[in-house]
Amino acid sequence: MNTFIKGLVTEASELTFPQDASIDESNCVLERDGSRRRRLAAKLETNNVDSTFTLNGSFVFTTGRWHNAGGVAGLDFLVVQSGITLHFYNTASEPYSSKEESFSVNLNDFNFSGSVGPGLAKVEMDTINGNLIVTSEAIEPFYITYDSDANTISTYQISPRVRDFEWLGDTLTYASEKQDPDNNRKYDTANAGWTGEKGVLALEKYTSLVYDITPPYYLPYPPLTHPWYSGKNANGGFDKDKWEKVFTGSTLTGNGSFILDFFSKNRSEASGIAGITTESETSRFKAVAAFSGRVFYAGLTSSKNSGKILFSKYLDNMTEVTRCYQQNDPTSEEISDLLDTDGGVISIPEASNILKLHAFESSIFVFAENGIWQINGVDGVFKATEYSISRVSQVGLNNPKAFVSVEGVPIWWSKHGIQTLSFDEVSGRAKANNISIGTIQTFFEAIDGNARRECTAVYDETNKRVHWFYPNNNETVGNKKNKVLTLDVNLQSFYPWTIADSASNPDYILGAEYYPGFGSNFVENDVITSVGADVITSGGDDVVVSQLTELSQADAAIVLMVFDGSTNKMTMGLFSGTEFLDWGDTNYSSFAEAGYDFMGDLILKKNAPYVQVYLRPTETGFSGSDTEGYDPVRESSLLVSSYWDFRTNTSSSPQQAYRLKYTPVVNESSLGTWDYPEKVVTTRLKMRGHGRSMRLRFESEQGKDFVLLGFGILNAVNTRF
Repeated sequence: MNTFIKGLVTEASELTFPQDASIDESNCVLERDGSRRRRLAAKLETNNVDSTFTLNGSFVFTTGRWHNAGGVAGLDFLVVQSGITLHFYNTASEPYSSKEESFSVNLNDFNFSGSVGPGLAKVEMDTINGNLIVTSEAIEPFYITYDSDANTISTYQISPRVRDFEWLGDTLTYASEKQDPDNNRKYDTANAGWTGEKGVLALEKYTSLVYDITPPYYLPYPPLTHPWYSGKNANGGFDKDKWEKVFTGSTLTGNGSFILDFFSKNRSEASGIAGITTESETSRFKAVAAFSGRVFYAGLTSSKNSGKILFSKYLDNMTEVTRCYQQNDPTSEEISDLLDTDGGVISIPEASNILKLHAFESSIFVFAENGIWQINGVDGVFKATEYSISRVSQVGLNNPKAFVSVEGVPIWWSKHGIQTLSFDEVSGRAKANNISIGTIQTFFEAIDGNARRECTAVYDETNKRVHWFYPNNNETVGNKKNKVLTLDVNLQSFYPWTIADSASNPDYILGAEYYPGFGSNFVENDVITSVGADVITSGGDDVVVSQLTELSQADAAIVLMVFDGSTNKMTMGLFSGTEFLDWGDTNYSSFAEAGYDFMGDLILKKNAPYVQVYLRPTETGFSGSDTEGYDPVRESSLLVSSYWDFRTNTSSSPQQAYRLKYTPVVNESSLGTWDYPEKVVTTRLKMRGHGRSMRLRFESEQGKDFVLLGFGILNAVNTRF
């Protein structure tokens, strides 16, 4: 077996187990070259620094990314929500934990009446034009701008505004004249275009022509079947006789003349008609996404608006982020057209509890608790005038933080498994697929609901791997995540990790983010004269200029957000420990059990006198001295044992498979040299036992590495039985 990299499979029986897969495994990394190796240990980064802020047991914690902040190419900020505060870290260079910025955002500044509390709800965020849009169910939406010259930020609340396309009164009566109208009928009349200078004059003329001069006095309001200007005379004024000759039956005219604050629809203020109750929306947006030059908002929980998605007009500047309405008055007699670049409201009445918006190519996908919808632009471009809505799946999303974008393609945890989308090459229509159903569904279902809700996902763009960080079942420590499920996208293989708790301190992982290893940061440049002399101030200080410069000072990595148990602050770590002890002091087992090998026959018993194991040397040199002796650096070790038939608790004694044929010679003048004549260490092990099937277990030794390339089994069959 030379490609033992199919990963963990729980959805196969003993007799149908696929080749190259493992029955059980933990803490291994599967490589695209066919090898399997031990994962590096979790440890704090070199020269790590604690955060200025303190964490507590009841805090909400989540992270996100602000790309190209302030429009500066390569300038990315890690955004950390710790309770009611957003903190920012530059991602350009190591140590990452030392790059905390001096500015922060207090979410209490965007609290609203009826909120559950800004510190109790995780924020969602996205970037547009170098600005960060932030939403959550507990705050008013807002955006952040960055000034690279001053290295400061500014915040601006977003109060979305929409046109009022609702009728307040009984529309069944609107085809006829209304005597003694109530406030609702008055408002609906004005909102249908009988407003403004010309509309008011037309309404006054209509009512004066039919005004009853005998008691009881009344001012009848016109039917709302067609606009006032359909009765204009040759002079451009309103003519009631001409207006009444236009027959429209019971069809209602257009409305939407008034523009209202979406969260607080004060119709009396907009129309000047007293006595209309202000309509308030008590929930706020859980989801936000930038798409097609606009900002989309969704995730309200009220019965009336839970399925509504607001989108801004195409942004020429950030002040337009609130304009979720068409520019032209739809009741205007001159220009009432809806423009391609307008904002608006999309309604999906079937959607319940929208949790995530995701833009991909010409579509924006709506992930709700009860399904997924695709809003597709026509001819590859979203326009307010042209789009389609289709339901992709009835299987939805239950945790937006377990959602990840793999180069645009979404992968997420649902209640029923791990899902992704595939796309028709011709139509672009999406289709949902469960990618865990045939591989690790049993493993997934064993993760309890609380652990799934606390899961957070991160995508390693360099190695094409998705990592889901989640807690143990019944974990009592808030925000602790010591389990990792990895999907290698290229190999289509799943494999799990468990991060061991430290023996000496209570550090643990809070979350993780992918760092590409390059970015922009401030660099101090010395100012000199044209002849190369230093410029000095009158006080004798050297003059320097701080400049944002694009850097490449680190390797791409998954950076861990770590709770420092000794200070109750946040710091950062990496999977980089080559001593193979989590947090520098605790062993973790890296192992894999291969599948059931019947050696071509289900009936006859066999034995396997020899197993040949192929390993790659991992040593990088020696440490020590000629007086104290020398030890290999990053030494390998791999223990192999066998199980016959279907036994689970009886195995052969583990044997060492990493046996060097030649003794490496120490070069005292160059201890970083490992002078070994072979690239592969090959070891033949004598295996005892017999049975109808055999499986092998490969396991690490404390403090040592291994790279397993493959193995072969020499088997013999007993032909008598």
